[in-house]
Amino acid sequence: MINEKDSLKLNTPALFSWGAILNYLNREHNEVMFEVIDDKVRRAFRVGSDTYLCEISYNETKQLIEITVLNEQSWTEKSMSEIVAFITDWFDLNTDLEPFYRLAETDTILKDLTTKFTGLRMVGMPNFYEAITWGIFGQQINLGYTYTLKRRFTEKYGESLLFEGEKYWIYPTAEKIASVSIAELLELKLTLRKAEYLIDISQQIVAGKISKAYYSNFQNNDAAEKAMTKIRGIGPWTANYVLMRCLRMGDAFPMADIGLLNGIKVIENLESKPDEIHMKILKERWGPWCSYATFYIWRLLY
Repeated sequence: MINEKDSLKLNTPALFSWGAILNYLNREHNEVMFEVIDDKVRRAFRVGSDTYLCEISYNETKQLIEITVLNEQSWTEKSMSEIVAFITDWFDLNTDLEPFYRLAETDTILKDLTTKFTGLRMVGMPNFYEAITWGIFGQQINLGYTYTLKRRFTEKYGESLLFEGEKYWIYPTAEKIASVSIAELLELKLTLRKAEYLIDISQQIVAGKISKAYYSNFQNNDAAEKAMTKIRGIGPWTANYVLMRCLRMGDAFPMADIGLLNGIKVIENLESKPDEIHMKILKERWGPWCSYATFYIWRLLY
């Protein structure tokens, strides 16, 4: 990290494409957590009692990500540390993608994908609470409606920062949701079960029973998945999504995901979706790159 008076600068790794990341971020018009404006990303952050609106841009010549504060707020050591850590994780800047690309060179499914999306990083959800609630919102509904539920949830229970007439949102906290009623959540058009899951999980997070740090201690995805699926409302799909997008477990693999199955069917020109045996073979084949393989296949579709 390079700290200058008005902005922070982050080095980018090999196999990095800001354009590919922007294309990914731009794919959903109903996203509530950030906004892309003129090849720059704006996102609000809460650090302690302070709120920051940051503009994230890319200097192509110097190959640096630049982070500038737009609102009347000054950098502190704590805010620099937390926001840099978030953005580094969000864009997966610490992962060496060269082994994945070498694997893809001889892989019939991945080869064309890494050519099409060269330099695309797996854009994650560093906020554990955002990731696990997103997983609950998305159970058994389409992606577009999942974004609608997330927006309703965020606009009702999150914080906002007003800048140049636009509201920039900070995701709700588990502490906030732990004390709301089921009836309130049902007003968002959530199902009864999902409302119950959200409150229960929020209360467990507040009580310290579940956390990002806890699941980070597991040595592999299978063990972490087994532990996470003990939580009411968390099945294999949700667990793998959280482990993949938030915990960055490379072997996370949501084998029953409809998008993943459809993507493989299209790429391999199959008559029907791949069965469980087929998916287990792919899991073995891709090993620690299952999560990236999944992300690139999803990107082909979404």
